[in-house]
Amino acid sequence: MRPIHWLCAATLCFSAAAGEAALRPPLLRAVAPALTRDGTLAAPASVPLWRLRGGDAAAAPNLGWLSLIPPVVALSASVALRQVILALLLGVWSGALLVHRGNGLLAAARTFDSYFVDALAEREHAGVVLFTLLLGGTIGLVQKAGGGLALAALLRRFMTSARSGLGACGALCSLIFFDDYSSVLIVGTSMREAIAALGVPSERLALLVHTMGVVLASVSPAGLQIGYVGALLKQIGAVDDPFLAAVSSVRYRFFPLLALAALPLSILLQKDLGPLGRQEFKPRQPRSSPRRTAERRAQGQGGGRAEGQGEGAVAEGGPGPLDPKAGTPLRAVNALLPFGTIVLATFGGMLADGAAKVRSLPDASRPPLSLVSILSHSDSITALIWASAAGWLSALGLVLAQGALALDEAMAAWAEGLKEVLEPMLVLLLAWALGAVIADVGTATFLARSLREGLPRWSLPPIALGGGSREYLLHCIGSCLGGATFGNICSPISDTTILTAPAAEVLATRCDLQAHVATITPYALLAAATALLFGSVPVGLGLYGPLAALAVGVAAMGAAIAVFGT
Repeated sequence: MRPIHWLCAATLCFSAAAGEAALRPPLLRAVAPALTRDGTLAAPASVPLWRLRGGDAAAAPNLGWLSLIPPVVALSASVALRQVILALLLGVWSGALLVHRGNGLLAAARTFDSYFVDALAEREHAGVVLFTLLLGGTIGLVQKAGGGLALAALLRRFMTSARSGLGACGALCSLIFFDDYSSVLIVGTSMREAIAALGVPSERLALLVHTMGVVLASVSPAGLQIGYVGALLKQIGAVDDPFLAAVSSVRYRFFPLLALAALPLSILLQKDLGPLGRQEFKPRQPRSSPRRTAERRAQGQGGGRAEGQGEGAVAEGGPGPLDPKAGTPLRAVNALLPFGTIVLATFGGMLADGAAKVRSLPDASRPPLSLVSILSHSDSITALIWASAAGWLSALGLVLAQGALALDEAMAAWAEGLKEVLEPMLVLLLAWALGAVIADVGTATFLARSLREGLPRWSLPPIALGGGSREYLLHCIGSCLGGATFGNICSPISDTTILTAPAAEVLATRCDLQAHVATITPYALLAAATALLFGSVPVGLGLYGPLAALAVGVAAMGAAIAVFGT
């Protein structure tokens, strides 16, 4: 295999970083239309650098290997500069530079007036921004009312150790199996104070929440990936029952399943990999945000602490805008009710939306009204908007009814919560913009062509080579989606990475972005290597089946953690 093919394979995984690419992998999107025609892909012509001068987007040529530049620039700049916003801007600008044939000024203008604006203008993206802002405001209101401190005190009664605390987080993630955004944001925000009180570093919480949230949503029959793959299979007419085939492809998703298995293996063996194993991260006490921490340090004060323990304690008060006022009764219901409302309203909203859509389908194509069909047709973004709005209104009504906050104080706390999520929202918008420019320069088509021509038959199931059995088709789907999940977990510009551990340390787990990437990468690399060596390759060679591959992979990964973990 030529070096360019290895570069293409690596870029394919990390190209899943920008928004929908994690759900709609570039290889599948590029290959599917070709399969409906003649089983081949058109080869884009390479363009010399000297020819990329001026011009507009409509006249942009096929760029060949140059289409790899935007994701490579963004990822390299993120690692080198440790500034995600600047790295994403450079990635978008480099792609716009290719689209507009070397016109740097026009590329800079289009970076902001086209790609950035279009990222926000898309309905699904605007919905994500809206529900995240509403959730941030709800969190601010809960914190100001003392609900976060009270919830942490309540949970400490049941979570007596770090292991039990992490187990409780894993159980909550398992309950929110239907959507990765919901799992990451709800579990991270509701459990972070209690986990910090148990002496668990935020990096470990981010590792658990991010991995479980992404993996469970990707393999769940009610998840968006299954629905998309089913629609794709129906489009190309490859199988008789597209949904059943999409569900069957889960057994070939070696990477996500092994990444999920790495978490309990690490806990059972009491060994960690990478920075966590070297104890580079120290447990952190519950805190509000870096900005409020700086305010406390400048004034030589603490903030947000409680007199007494558990329900009925009162806050001492603090200088931060979201620290509870002195004498505020700490009631866990002020957190349990809003967060519980969000969880239930999200699931209920998806059920209502999905059921309405299933009933509206023509009789000939309408599936039976079941939980799986309802959730696979639902719009999780719409449900999350409903749920975050309901959570905010329930929190507001609760604190006003209790007299814990005046209306002006409650709205000021809600506005402060909105401010806290502005930076991660900016990062998320730029990640979507990068995904758009990657599509414009044709990275997906070039990757599909290069991999199709450069990989041996046994290393890539024949759907990308034109033809093959049903099992090979499922194997290819599982491999592509596994690679997309790898990029979604590892990439510093992935949407779920940004929501899990934004650079501002204010959203789901309050874990530094670079620290989170450094923590999760060793586990992801181990799962990826195990999936390749004990899963995809031997199964592609026909040495054994997918279930045996999973068993061998789990055993091999457990041995690796036992030997190399600390």
